[in-house]
This record gives sequence, C-alpha cells and structure tokens, in this order.
Amino acid sequence: MRRIHSIMLSGLLIASTAASATKPTPFTNQSRPMKARIRILAMSSSSRQSFAGNQEVYLADLELKGKHEFVKLVDQYPGFGLPLRPSLLHNQQLFDVKVTREPECDVPGSEIYLHSGNAAIYDASVRDTLSTRSADQISCYKTLHQTFKIAKSK
Repeated sequence: MRRIHSIMLSGLLIASTAASATKPTPFTNQSRPMKARIRILAMSSSSRQSFAGNQEVYLADLELKGKHEFVKLVDQYPGFGLPLRPSLLHNQQLFDVKVTREPECDVPGSEIYLHSGNAAIYDASVRDTLSTRSADQISCYKTLHQTFKIAKSK
C-alpha cells in the first residue's frame, strides 16, 4: 500500500511539474528552444568563475528556418564545463545548437564590445558589420551549451 501511495505521489509531482513548466512565469522568457545553425564570427566577452559558472558572449551568423541573422549569442554553462575549442572558432566551424530568443539582452551595435586585437575575431568583416549596424538593435539569443554539435556538411 505504501508503494502504491509513493508511486501515485511521484506521478502527481511529475504531472504538476510538467503543468507548471508550460505556464507563463514573471521570471523567465517564454521562448522555446529552437534548432539553429551558427557560425561564430567573434568573441565579445568571456567570464570564467568556477563556482558561479562560465559565460561567453559571441557575435554570430545564426541560421534559423533558412534565414540568416547577425546576432549576439550568450553561452552560459557550469563552472566545470569546457569552452568551445579555439581551433574550431578560428576555423569558423559551423555548429548545430539549440537557442532561445532573449529580447531583454538585445543591444544596439554601438554597445557591443570587441577586443582591440584580432585574437578573438574569427571573421574580419565583423568590425565592418558592427560599424554599419551601430544604431540597429542586435538580436540576442542564449544557447544551451550542452547542445553544441559540430554541423554535418549539407
């Protein structure tokens, strides 16, 4: 009898968790993760704090539903996680990832930071793109770090 009660309670908890996951909350964006293909053009900033997690902010060409867009891409992951290999970034590797649209971190192109040297610039055209789009809002997406996969050739 106890086991049946435990199973029923577990089922109710799972059902209520699933139901609450679909209800809008005041704390999170309600965008669903979407499959996208990206090519990282430059690293804007990087923060590594083993106790609090890591974050890289990239500028990227994002392909979603066949359309390309120049975007700010925020990659957050646990402190024990590894960043993307620099050789893949320098070779402009295509990645398949899941992204979530995050309008609250959109910024004008003029407010995006780029390193002064070329070490974190993987496509030389990115500076020109930022310059010509300095007044435009650059769309922001967040990635699910664990979903990064090297894209297969089309």
